[in-house]
Amino acid sequence: MSLQAQATVGSEAAPRKAAGATGKVSNPIVSALYEMAVSVLGEQLREMFDKADDILFDSAEKARAGDEQRLYLDTMRIVRVQRAKIISAFQESLRAALSGIGQDEEDRSHLDDMSQWSLQDGDALEERIAVTSMESKAASLHAHELVELQRRLARLADLAGDGVSPESMAPARIIRAFQNSMRDLPVEFPIKLVIYKLFDRVVIARLSEVFVGANQLLAVHGIEPRIDGPSPPRKASESLGRSALQSAAGVPAWASGLDPSTFSAFAAPMSAAASSVGGAMNSPAAAQVSLPGMPAHWVGPPAAAMGSAYGDAMLAHEIAQILGAYAQGRVPQAPRWLPPQNVALVARMFDGFYRDARLPDHLKPMLARLQLPVMKAALADRRFFADPQHPARRTVNDLFEMLLQFGTAEAAPQPQMVNELQGLIDSVCKSFDLDPEKLRASQAEPVDERLADGFLREQEELRQKKNRARVERVRRIVSHELKRRIGERRLPPGVMRLMLSGFGPLLCLDYIRNGIDGASWTQTMQLVDRVIDSLQPRRGSTAERAAVEAEIVASISRRLANIGFSDSRLEELLSGLLQAYLDLADHDDEAVFESAETGQLRVSVPDAPPAASLALSPEKELQGLLSILLVPGGWFTVWEPAAQTKHWVRVKGYYPVQNAVMFGHYMEERFLRMRATAFATDLIEGRAAPIDPSPELQAAVARIAELPFERGSDVLVWTSVDGKPVEAQAPGRTSDARA
Repeated sequence: MSLQAQATVGSEAAPRKAAGATGKVSNPIVSALYEMAVSVLGEQLREMFDKADDILFDSAEKARAGDEQRLYLDTMRIVRVQRAKIISAFQESLRAALSGIGQDEEDRSHLDDMSQWSLQDGDALEERIAVTSMESKAASLHAHELVELQRRLARLADLAGDGVSPESMAPARIIRAFQNSMRDLPVEFPIKLVIYKLFDRVVIARLSEVFVGANQLLAVHGIEPRIDGPSPPRKASESLGRSALQSAAGVPAWASGLDPSTFSAFAAPMSAAASSVGGAMNSPAAAQVSLPGMPAHWVGPPAAAMGSAYGDAMLAHEIAQILGAYAQGRVPQAPRWLPPQNVALVARMFDGFYRDARLPDHLKPMLARLQLPVMKAALADRRFFADPQHPARRTVNDLFEMLLQFGTAEAAPQPQMVNELQGLIDSVCKSFDLDPEKLRASQAEPVDERLADGFLREQEELRQKKNRARVERVRRIVSHELKRRIGERRLPPGVMRLMLSGFGPLLCLDYIRNGIDGASWTQTMQLVDRVIDSLQPRRGSTAERAAVEAEIVASISRRLANIGFSDSRLEELLSGLLQAYLDLADHDDEAVFESAETGQLRVSVPDAPPAASLALSPEKELQGLLSILLVPGGWFTVWEPAAQTKHWVRVKGYYPVQNAVMFGHYMEERFLRMRATAFATDLIEGRAAPIDPSPELQAAVARIAELPFERGSDVLVWTSVDGKPVEAQAPGRTSDARA
């Protein structure tokens, strides 16, 4: 017999009664929610049994004694025979647990409440400890998704009532449903405990799938989280009382919010990618680059990393230990050379990336490949946290924005473009793949609270300014389309102000909402055409012209007011158009004469002179199309035929008057300057390509190919920022890819 913290009102009969209940749920949203949970968890349980043979056989192989080996093998046999019964009982018990939403939760036992201690059988104690451990793990591992779900359920309770509880899908209910399904299983307790461990390892680790699915289902029905809903679950250390919290005085304030679940969810692909990249880097033909501010000896000779006793697997393991300790509110016990603060800050950085709703799941493993290399770069150089332009930090932020563009593309990106993106990520991983053994010997310097807070603040500001390149590109697209409509005509300054400051923002919004083929864009462009046409000399009476002009002004006022233009702003923009109409009326060359037949006065307007061409010259159209392509920060590949090398570059600036464009290396301080017409030639001949799935870029390249302009190519010469040629790198030191 053992001492166990047990609720005096809780008995063995209570769970059985709860499991047998079939509470009726009248709310269709709640019913759909619970059926989804039962379906997903039932499938996860089947997968657990499918994997059981491999897991248990591997455990038996590693077991120290014969009795322990027999335990795993006996469990394997029981699982094969009883799996159907356990799955059926679990689904029935889960439906009953979820449907009993109007019932208060049973009083739970807590080890820190001595008033509830009583004598209990040792097996029962061990079972309750296993169940409580799974509940704590699930609440901590999936805290973010769980809190959001609880707040949505709180909102649903406000709207629908029906006894809906924010805790109705808590991990405790799911785990106790599994416990009830195991209650009548005719097996010895050690075997039951091994099955609990299987459930913990396979199902508990994937509970976020249930919570994410529930959040999505509620979101589809318009159920948003309640702001004042439940707070995040308490950390494990909080349940131990004030003394435990005092022992964690060394935990930074920002680390209390660290959730390593999304970071660790991609730990496997991270480690695999790191190993494969490390293997590629350690080959004799591997190419590496030394980063500014990073000691050159850290990028050691290829053979050094291969023979290193301390490798990526050990580093990844120690990182996981650090993050796990922070998640539990404990001070990590880390090696002196590996500052826990630095590790946790990089984890917070990637956690912010993964939680962005615009990043689809299928692109997250691609981003995860950067985790370990970027972690190494941050450990190697403390400037990573102080300087937003640090090569590793800037590059991973930029690649994240690029992945967002691939995730929000309306059509699937072309395979060639995806390959370019994968090649770029491979190159970045290789550049930051430092030798863990030399990192360990370098004794990284920990960041202080001030630097950590500044780093997190800068990353948050960066997230709030996402898609800056896309916004700038939309602005340039609108500007180019307006110039195409206006053509070579010279409009009065007041009307140009209306075009750029009135129709410009309206068209940007139309484009973002529905694209260039949307109805709103078409209507706005028709209004632009009407304004241009109304400035032409035309036949008709003064009254007829005044009516047309008034209707145009009213239409513009309505459209701009609908997107938030104030009355004073409208008056300012429309005054230029009204003045143009007045000037046009003053200069009307009208001949008034009396009809010989009727004696009535008639108005005769002479034929208008030919209107200026509405087509842009090829030179100006090329400049407009290149301005759409060459947005600062945009990524391109540029092929150098002489060296048979592909370079990944980013736009630094486009200078139409000088017919020049400047690119920067994707991470190093070296630049390419070339004629804009030469770059346009490279685009249409396949030596250059944008790494962006946006259809407007593909359309711009196709249109450039149709324009008549002087074709030609430039020799690629790398220079410093002041234009001086950069000496060729030593062999094996370039980060670009060779065919």
